[in-house]
Amino acid sequence: MTVLDSETAKRSVRRATVDDAPPTVGPNAVIQTRAALDALAGRSARRSIFGAAGLERFADADPDAMIEADTVNALNRQIAAKLDAKTAHAVMKRAGELTGDYILANRIPKAAQWMLRHLPAYIAQRALMAAIARNAWTFAGNARVERGAGFIAIHDNPICLGKAGFSSCVWHAAVFRRLFQTLVDPAITIQETECVGWGSEVCRFEIVRVA
Repeated sequence: MTVLDSETAKRSVRRATVDDAPPTVGPNAVIQTRAALDALAGRSARRSIFGAAGLERFADADPDAMIEADTVNALNRQIAAKLDAKTAHAVMKRAGELTGDYILANRIPKAAQWMLRHLPAYIAQRALMAAIARNAWTFAGNARVERGAGFIAIHDNPICLGKAGFSSCVWHAAVFRRLFQTLVDPAITIQETECVGWGSEVCRFEIVRVA
C-alpha cells in the first residue's frame, strides 16, 4: 500500500466513524426548552416532563456540549404527551425564540448585525442565510442544510417530531423567524411547507413577507 493509499484509507475510516456516530445538536435545544417550560407550564410540569423523558440530569443543569438528537426527541415527545396541544405548541415556539436570542447574543458579531440591519433587505437576507448555514449545528447538528431563494431546508432533520396536533419543527421556525425579523425585516414570517415528520424528505421553511 502506498502512502497515498494509506492516507486515503485513514480518511475513509474517519468519515465512517463520523457517519456512524449518533446525530447530535446544540445544547440550546434542551436549555431553552427548559426555560420555556418554566415560563409557560411551570417548574413542576417541567420537572415531570424531564423526569418522564429520562433527563433528570438536565432538570437543573445545562448540558455543556453537543447532545444526542435522541435526547431532544425524548424531551419533545414528553412535551407532546403531557401538555395540551396549545401549550405544547407555545412551549416549542418560545424555546425557538430563546434559541434565536442566544444566536444573536453569541454567534453573530454585533458589527455584522449592524451591517445586516442597514443593508437592502434582499442582500441582508442572503447574508443571513449564509450565517445560518454556518451555525447549522445549533439547530440541525450535522444534518445537511440547503438554502435557496426564499427557503431553508433541513435534510434528515434529526430533531423532527410530527404527530396529530404537535410538531417540534415549530421550534425551528421560531429560531429562523427571530433571526430574520430582527436582522432583515420585521414583516418576515416563516412557514414550514414540508416536514419529515409528515412523510416528506425534508423539513422546508419558506421565508415570507407579510403585507
